[in-house]
Amino acid sequence: MSTTAPMFSTDEILWYDNGKWGDAGYALANPNGKTWTNNSVIFQFHSLVGRNLFELMHRPDVKFYGAPHKQFWFDLHQLIVTARKRLADRQRLPNDSNGLVVQHAAPAPQMFLAWPIPFFGERVRQPDIREYAQLSLLMLSEMMQHSENELSTYITDGFASKIGQYLREILALMATKYFGYTRTQAYDPAFALKDADFANYDPSKVMTSVEMTEERPPLQWWPAENDLTAIRAIPFNEALVLAKRWPSSAVMMSEGNAQAVFAQPQVVPAQPLASAAGATFTAPPGQAP
Repeated sequence: MSTTAPMFSTDEILWYDNGKWGDAGYALANPNGKTWTNNSVIFQFHSLVGRNLFELMHRPDVKFYGAPHKQFWFDLHQLIVTARKRLADRQRLPNDSNGLVVQHAAPAPQMFLAWPIPFFGERVRQPDIREYAQLSLLMLSEMMQHSENELSTYITDGFASKIGQYLREILALMATKYFGYTRTQAYDPAFALKDADFANYDPSKVMTSVEMTEERPPLQWWPAENDLTAIRAIPFNEALVLAKRWPSSAVMMSEGNAQAVFAQPQVVPAQPLASAAGATFTAPPGQAP
């Protein structure tokens, strides 16, 4: 029986398996083949989110289980507020007579840019940062696959409302957990954190003592600025050449293992796991040598 993954494609976040970046568990948003756009608004917005996420995910805060410094949340909040305003500024409603509509010309397609980030494995230990990174990668996927990439100079409420949901979700999760707001307050469309929230930021009031303590992270290779230059703003079609499913996902859904994932647990002797075909399971990489 074959142990290869199913023949169908995947909507999952992709593993950027490019040498040391693959060993370190770097990830890409999944465009599902939609790697280009005719819409300059979406191209710029995609780059805004991708570039800022890239910079945030290479800060020391991601290495620890405990709460990050307030500057991390401040910069993430600034990205959300800025992105939200740019969506509103470039949105053209059905009854809006303003704005340019191109009739007898078309822009040249632009290739989306990829900004790989550490994601898989144990490299990103802060659980909330990882969750927000996951939502951001899903948001980037939604942007690339949205039908409004065929428009030239504007977006509509269809794109703005879908992408705005992701921005609102990240802000609400951050505000309710770390800044004491209620769910009703945080999901208000006009909600934003205030300067006083950051001035009074105190994670000890919202986290347990266990969450605030941990052992030192393992000794790992972390890229320097010069290293990161090699993976900043890669044309998406080039990045996808080395993109694939994260190994643990492929193993779980491989033929012969799909049913086993949902089977009742059984007590087995301690030994290397094997697939139905007898292939020894190898733990997926996530930590560079």
